[in-house]
Amino acid sequence: MKTALIIIAGLILLIVIILSFSKKKNKSDSTSVALVETKIPTITGQQVVDTLAALGYFKYTDADKLDTLKHEIATTYDEVKVLTTINEYKPPHEPYCRRFYFCDGETLFELGGVVDYLKDIKPTFDKLNIPLEWKDDYFSKDGTEHTIIINGKKYTAYKGAADDLRAWGIATKNFVEILNDQLAIHKSDERVYPILFNNDGRIIFLTKPQYDFIFEHFDERERPMEVNHWWKTFNK
Repeated sequence: MKTALIIIAGLILLIVIILSFSKKKNKSDSTSVALVETKIPTITGQQVVDTLAALGYFKYTDADKLDTLKHEIATTYDEVKVLTTINEYKPPHEPYCRRFYFCDGETLFELGGVVDYLKDIKPTFDKLNIPLEWKDDYFSKDGTEHTIIINGKKYTAYKGAADDLRAWGIATKNFVEILNDQLAIHKSDERVYPILFNNDGRIIFLTKPQYDFIFEHFDERERPMEVNHWWKTFNK
């Protein structure tokens, strides 16, 4: 009799343990489901466009091109999470946004490259009501020194060994810093940020709120970066 009571008590204890474990597991599972259900949804391309519009990103875009550009940005974001623009079909292939420009580091390093890109970005400076005039584009015969005067101030576009493997990156970094110096001198709230590197290089004009939003939500590799961050990322 005593043995039977012990066996029954053991079975009851086992059942209690099993029920207790089951309740804990169900609670844990429901918590996990709740966490999944309350996860913040991924931002959409349309939300990106709406936020950029609220931040003034499209204020340099002509009205008749605005819807086309917004659709392109939204669609591209939904597909690959990178920023894009549309360029005019005819030369000088001005971007609809007047913010986002090609900036090939190899071209910048070569004779005439800086002037070519100054011509490209002049429409943005015009929109900002900032002069952009240049002269005395000097390029040494051995390629070790390149200087230029922009808006009356002399800048070093490149100085160093012509065969330095970082030469294209240095030329890009200097170009961005030159433009930002001019923007600061003229008290603009816009700054230039590099994107990607070398032959894939781009630059973009952004305010700080625009930059912060894009940096947070766009592809980690192809988003704009502050120039020093960009330099550390691509010139290791």
